[in-house]
Amino acid sequence: MQTETWKKKLIRYAHTGKGSELPWKSKPGPQKLVLGHKIFLRKTMNPSFEWLEKIKGDIRYDELLSRFTSIRIGGPADIMIYPKDIEDLQTIFKYKSTLPHLVLGEGSNLLVSDSGFRGLVVCLKNGFKTIHTPRFYKDSEGKDKALLKVEAGVKMSYLAKTAARYSLSGIQKLVGIPGSLGGALVMNAGAEGAEIGQFIKSVTRVTETGNIQTLTRDQLQFDYRKTQFPPGGGIIVSAELELEKGDSQSIFDDITSFLGKRSNKQPLSLPNSGSVFKNPPGDTAGRLIESLGLKGFTVGDASISIKHANFIVNKGSASAKDVIQIIDHVQKTVLEKHGIELETEIVRVDI
Repeated sequence: MQTETWKKKLIRYAHTGKGSELPWKSKPGPQKLVLGHKIFLRKTMNPSFEWLEKIKGDIRYDELLSRFTSIRIGGPADIMIYPKDIEDLQTIFKYKSTLPHLVLGEGSNLLVSDSGFRGLVVCLKNGFKTIHTPRFYKDSEGKDKALLKVEAGVKMSYLAKTAARYSLSGIQKLVGIPGSLGGALVMNAGAEGAEIGQFIKSVTRVTETGNIQTLTRDQLQFDYRKTQFPPGGGIIVSAELELEKGDSQSIFDDITSFLGKRSNKQPLSLPNSGSVFKNPPGDTAGRLIESLGLKGFTVGDASISIKHANFIVNKGSASAKDVIQIIDHVQKTVLEKHGIELETEIVRVDI
């Protein structure tokens, strides 16, 4: 369950004196030489992490988050948990106390600091992948519809294609969104004039108190690239979508068309985080940036895509610092030349 090499364990023991307990808050003590490295023993001031033994899923330490973000940038997370089920999530919230946490799905629209995340990362990438069989019914107007329950770790592309196999229409427009359903819900992700919020019947989450809570559509507010949830925080585990029945072949034709447009317009051959800026009212961020000749603008190994100006790509070993410098330059230039303050769509973590 808790996988560490003997070398990692030895170095961690030298730092903490307590095996796999993590030095969240510590101060340096006397020096020690371990595996040729001069390090300091730490006098830990953090609570016990024995509760991790209760987790049924996988637990890893010092995982580089660059492996889990679509732009391939990010330093190590102190601890990462791949929860097996809802009970694992309830255990996390029961015991983690004030420990900072980050929920990670497919890692799109995410920019993690080069120094990583000092806290706990809950990764749904390896679980919460179930799409239940839809429940068909007729609405008050006699239209054929269905309720489709989907877990938060399901990729949006897979969800759209699965819905098409059941001849369910609407979310085929979202097939090009690179993230998972959970992330799409948090951001009210959209494409081709559609947003995920249009199709939500209910959302189920594990709150920060460990309770399982189902929120109806009326309790949610879907704004442009942001969903407002009631107080309670926590982690989304599933959602119920309300979709209309359509013609399967026509839906698959739409999917092919939307994926073709995405391939032609977006820099899919290089790591990127998706759209960096929100579109201002009546315009697009990409058009504004391109109009200023900023396509190809580069800092380090990060560059504004020459294919789509609202994308920043990683050409090799770009850092979060490189990306931030580009973002700051774009915002400053667009404000000076157009008088428009571009808001970021990308989420910054520990930056």
